[in-house]
Amino acid sequence: MTNKKTSELIWQDVQHQELFKIIDSINTDLSLSVIDRLADYIHNHFYLEEEYMRELNYPKIETHIQAHQFFETRVNEYIKKDFITNEYYRQELSKYLASWLTDHIYGIDKDLEKFVLKSDKK
Repeated sequence: MTNKKTSELIWQDVQHQELFKIIDSINTDLSLSVIDRLADYIHNHFYLEEEYMRELNYPKIETHIQAHQFFETRVNEYIKKDFITNEYYRQELSKYLASWLTDHIYGIDKDLEKFVLKSDKK
C-alpha cells in the first residue's frame, strides 16, 4: 500500500522517465523537436521540484537549485555546439544526460526523498 508521502514522490519518477525517453530520442531523432522537448523538460521539471522544495522548507534547497542551474548551463553548452548535426556532440550530450540523471536521482533527489518521508507535511 502506498502512503500519501510516497505517492507525492511518484510525479518525480514519472518526469525522470520522460528524460530517459528524451535521451533515447537524442540518439535517434535529429530534429529540433528534441531540443524543444529537452528545454521544456528542464524548465518544467525543475520549476515543479523547486516549488515543492520551497513548500516543504527543504533545508538543502540552495544546493539542489545550484545543481539544476549547473545542469541547465551544461545542456545549453551542448545545444550551442549544434549537437543535431554533430554525432560526437549528440553522443556526448546523451552520455552527460544519462550520467547526470542517474547521479542526481540517486544522490541529491534521494536526500530530498528522505526529507519528504520524514517531514510533517500532510
